[in-house]
Amino acid sequence: MASVRFASLQVPHRSQLFINNEWRDAEGGRTFAVINPATEEEIFHCARASKADVDAAVRNARECFHGPNWGKQSSGRARGDILRKIAAALTEQKEDFSILETLDNGKPIAESRGDMDACISTFEFYAGVADKFDEEKVKHVQTDEDFDVREVQEAAGVVGMVTPWNYPLMQAVAKVAPAIAAGCSMVLKPSSMCSATCLRLGDLALSAGMPPGALNIIAGSGSECGAALLDHPMTDRLSFTGSSGVGHTVLHAAANRLVPSCVELGGKGAIVVFDDADVNSTVDWIMVGIFLNAGQCCSATSRLLVQSGIAPKILERLTSKARSLRIGDTLAEDTQLGPLTSKEQLDTVIGFIQRAVKDGAEIVCGGKAVPFNGKGFHHEATVIRASIESEVWNEEIFGPVLVMKEFDTEEEAVQLANASEYGLGNAVITADAERCERVAQQLHAGIVWKNCSNAIPTGASFGGFKKSGFGKEYGRLGMHEYLQTKVVVGVPAAYSWDWYPDK
Repeated sequence: MASVRFASLQVPHRSQLFINNEWRDAEGGRTFAVINPATEEEIFHCARASKADVDAAVRNARECFHGPNWGKQSSGRARGDILRKIAAALTEQKEDFSILETLDNGKPIAESRGDMDACISTFEFYAGVADKFDEEKVKHVQTDEDFDVREVQEAAGVVGMVTPWNYPLMQAVAKVAPAIAAGCSMVLKPSSMCSATCLRLGDLALSAGMPPGALNIIAGSGSECGAALLDHPMTDRLSFTGSSGVGHTVLHAAANRLVPSCVELGGKGAIVVFDDADVNSTVDWIMVGIFLNAGQCCSATSRLLVQSGIAPKILERLTSKARSLRIGDTLAEDTQLGPLTSKEQLDTVIGFIQRAVKDGAEIVCGGKAVPFNGKGFHHEATVIRASIESEVWNEEIFGPVLVMKEFDTEEEAVQLANASEYGLGNAVITADAERCERVAQQLHAGIVWKNCSNAIPTGASFGGFKKSGFGKEYGRLGMHEYLQTKVVVGVPAAYSWDWYPDK
């Protein structure tokens, strides 16, 4: 294991592929550079998997699944023990993982630590689910007194997983943990922009005693490595988190091979604020909903709908707080807003804002790139007033950009919130409990927050409606994506309908 040198820090990392419980170079020794988005420095090189490397990973996963130590042959309790060991190992190495995530992704260290806590909780949650798997996997269904009918849940097989760069380890763990609980084997392909912490999952798997081939981790480009995984004939499931555009590619690959898929895609969530809301707590939730992770969050509530009576107070407090967010050294404890994860993403955000201004939008605060010490892909926290027909109101920006509009009536607010191609997460904030519940019931999204935003507690399932995809991650529903149901129908020995009696 090598170490990343950052100032006086030595942070362990892995730069090879993890296949069949072995660390190996990519075919031909190919690599790609890993860049720290806060400083634009190259921190190390990572193995770049080829189609042949993908094939090796999938074949080993398949051999493992059909072998004697995994899949249908392993017990749920044994898999639960592995998940607990992974959680314990990650707890011990939390600071190393947090620093590595910050160096690779750019999020402030406090956010990376919070992400690691969420990963630990997810592994622990699915350990408990796995413990009960064997006793809960069979359900008796009585349809006829002559027949014994059972529904049997079993592992789906080999899963190809493709994860994004915005929450590198968290998004991987959301797939890996329930797949282990179910008994699947898997090939994980993280984003080439942020592979570091995902690769180090291999060390956790080794320390926990996972059998060879159960978890394989390959890094590389989406066009080569990712495409080879999606198209591989030996995967039984596909699980993807990322943009809606790439989601179409995943679904085409799944359709071509007739394999089930789970796709968690983009979002353009709305947060609806009524006149009776508490200003201070509301502004805090508004900011959590859009400025956490520099706005690079599919579940961001990036559209603010605020009732006219409270709008001036909300806007005054919001702009003041947004302007005060500290941009700085991502390893400093007091840094609040990190950089965008790549130069390409920064350019995307800048492009959205420039086009919005050209189309007549008003920049209330922010609106500019702000390099720290002359380096990095940092951007100010930004609030924009724009029309509901504008690009910035309707399209996912994936940056620290909040677009706002005032409303007068509850009916208008619900209509505006639901008038989106996306349906991942929406929020409502009001002191009126009945109205809060009423509006929540009407908001059309896979997850709805009442008097909060962008919070996904351990055990809560997550997934979208409409253009935001389908399937669930996290919670008990998250494991269902890695299971298939077999129906077993039986009668007593020597029983017959006597349909064809002797003549």
